[in-house]
Parts: sequence; C-alpha cells; structure tokens
Amino acid sequence: MISEELFNQTKFEEGLRLTAYICPAGKKTIGYGHNLEANPYFEGNRIPDKITKEQAEVILYHDLNNVATRLAAWHGFELLQGARKDAVIQMAFQLGFDGFMGFKNMRKALLRCEWAEAKAHALDSKWARQTPKRAARVAHQLLTGQHYSVPSI
Repeated sequence: MISEELFNQTKFEEGLRLTAYICPAGKKTIGYGHNLEANPYFEGNRIPDKITKEQAEVILYHDLNNVATRLAAWHGFELLQGARKDAVIQMAFQLGFDGFMGFKNMRKALLRCEWAEAKAHALDSKWARQTPKRAARVAHQLLTGQHYSVPSI
C-alpha cells in the first residue's frame, strides 16, 4: 500500500507534465515521471502522448506499487517502516531498482539501523550531485524516520 505522504512527495518531486517530453536521462516521459520507453502500456493500452491529471495520478500510483513490489526482493526492505520505507521507494522510483541497489553501503547501514551513516552514503553519490535538493530531503527522511512536508498539490 502506497502512503499518501509518499504519493504527494513523488508528485511534488517529479512535477506534472501532461504531454510527453524527453527527461534529463533522455527518455520519453509523461505524467509524474513515467518512463514511456520502458513502460509504454497501462492496463493493456498504449499510453498516449497527452493524458489528464487523473490518468497521471493513476499511473503514478501503479508505478509506485510496482517499485515497492520489486523492492521486496531486497531482504532489507521488510525491515524498514513508515517514512524510511517510503524514502527507499522514492529513491528506487527515481533511480530505478538497479540504481537503488547500487547503494550498497547505504543499504548495509539501513540494515544496521545506522540512520546517520545511511544518510551520509545517500548524499555521497552521483544521485545527490544531480538532484541535490531532492536527495537532501529523502536522505533526511532516512535519518529522522519522519516524512518531509511538501506544498499542497
């Protein structure tokens, strides 16, 4: 189950684009960061190059659930709770599962409940250099176990 906080944080971080565009990673994207090249279909239908806000929200919810399901393969995921679990889902949503799994030292720190160390490893990364404000918010959430606030969307 995707929390309302995670859903709203991801909407805030990704921003909404109702017309397909090319993201900084060079991928055709729509809605709240949905990669159309990797996932061109939703519920058996090709996603068009123009969608509504409601469609974007449904796709995002589905995408976040898929990320959470994929993260269940990492044995540390079930040990996390609440805001820390949501922070991990958000990282994996942005970076992809393989990108998140590349954070080996951060994941080891999370398994040991070494929150300050996990934050430090998260911030010592290409991810943090490319999206410093988002990474700082997510890493702080790993540290505190508290969701960060976003403006009303």
